Amino acid sequence: MPAQDFETSTSRVAEGPTVVTARGELDIATVHRLREPLLDAIGDGRGSVVVDLTDVRFFASIGIEVLLVAHERTRTGGGELRIVTPRLVRRTLTSVGLGDVLELHDTLEEALG
Repeated sequence: MPAQDFETSTSRVAEGPTVVTARGELDIATVHRLREPLLDAIGDGRGSVVVDLTDVRFFASIGIEVLLVAHERTRTGGGELRIVTPRLVRRTLTSVGLGDVLELHDTLEEALG
């Protein structure tokens, strides 16, 4: 998948959070493909949002900004942001000190539970 290939999908769990699933390589050229659906999901008024990054193979630092903005917006709205992170993304987030700030999960099932 070239760097331009980055996809997201959004699903809504009955009586639960909205799930935004990402796949591909997240960088400066593709970050809008995560930012827009994620902020839309936060704005839908359902409260909590899960971001599933399991299939993200590259995570540039611009992704950190998107997750922090989403985290603040969900908190402001009374919800929470849960992030499913593969090892690559988790390493990036914890290396900049966000492991204790963001709610990180190993699996989607864990994040939904």
